[in-house]
Amino acid sequence: MKNTKFLFQTTFLAFLILFSLTSCEVDNEESLVEEEQVIDQEQLIDPNTEVIHIENASMRLTNQNARRYYSGSLTVHTYKLASSGSSIGSYEGIAFSTPVISVSVGYDTNKYTTLYFFRHPLSQDFVMTTSAREFWDLDRKGWRRETFGRPLVQKRAGNGKVPLHRFYSSSNSDHLFTKNYSEGIRAGYKYEGITGYVN
Repeated sequence: MKNTKFLFQTTFLAFLILFSLTSCEVDNEESLVEEEQVIDQEQLIDPNTEVIHIENASMRLTNQNARRYYSGSLTVHTYKLASSGSSIGSYEGIAFSTPVISVSVGYDTNKYTTLYFFRHPLSQDFVMTTSAREFWDLDRKGWRRETFGRPLVQKRAGNGKVPLHRFYSSSNSDHLFTKNYSEGIRAGYKYEGITGYVN
C-alpha cells in the first residue's frame, strides 16, 4: 500500500515538473514573437508619417492628398484621394491631406472620425461628411458612395491640424470644402461649419 502511494506521489510530482517546464517554454516562445513584432514595427517608422493607435498597436500611415476639381459646365466641385472620391472638371490643386486606413475598426474614435465621400446621381454636387444621419440620408436618396478604405479627420484642433470648412451655394447646388474660410465667403457661398481637422 505504501509503495502504491509513493509511486502515485512520485508520478504526480513528475507530471507537475514536466507541466511547469512546458508552460515556461510556451511563454518564452510567445515573448520572442512579441519582441520580433516590436522590432518589425520599429523598422517601419518614417518621419513623414502620422501615428494612429489601433488595438494597442501603433499603425504608421502616410497622409493622402485630396485633390480638388471644378467643372464649370456642371458648376460642381469634386474631391479625389488616391483611394476615394471623384475628379470631374479641371484640377484646382490640393484641398487638404488626411490619413486613410484600410480597417474599419480599432482607430481612436475619441480623436478621429471617418470622412465619407458622396456624389450626386447626376454629378450635380459632391459631399464629404462625418455625419451618420447625413450618410444615410444621402444613401437613401441614391447618392453614389465613393469612399474606399477609411479616410479619417480629427474631431478637434491639435497636432498642427486646421479646420476643413464646408460651404454651400444653393444657386448652383454646389458644396465647397476648403481650409481657407475667406475663399468660401468671397465666392458667395453659405457657411455650413467645420467638417473636421486636416493637414
